[in-house]
Amino acid sequence: MHKVSRMTQTPTSCLTCGRGNTPDDPDTMDDFWAIDLERDVNWGDPTYICRYCCDELAGLAGYVTMDQLQEQMNIIENLKKKLHDARAKLAERDRRLDQIATGAKAMRKTKKAAAR
Repeated sequence: MHKVSRMTQTPTSCLTCGRGNTPDDPDTMDDFWAIDLERDVNWGDPTYICRYCCDELAGLAGYVTMDQLQEQMNIIENLKKKLHDARAKLAERDRRLDQIATGAKAMRKTKKAAAR
């Protein structure tokens, strides 16, 4: 079993869906590939599985599809942005609290000095 860029032995069709060497839109031939199972059926016909059927088989086996992967990556990116914003807000709050504490210390010191 190995990956090929084109189905070369006739019939050039996927064992599962019957698709030939034609990618779906918007894919191009650069994106297309198939798996040659290196087995013969029907007295010498080659067995290929196209890229799209391989994606479906992987999904059935528990792997995530490319769409699901992209969706999860988008969710992760959004969560990273939210985490960054939350950390920035916390850092800003800490700076303000430090300024307030420093100001309060200075006020106490001034009042203490004025009371003497």
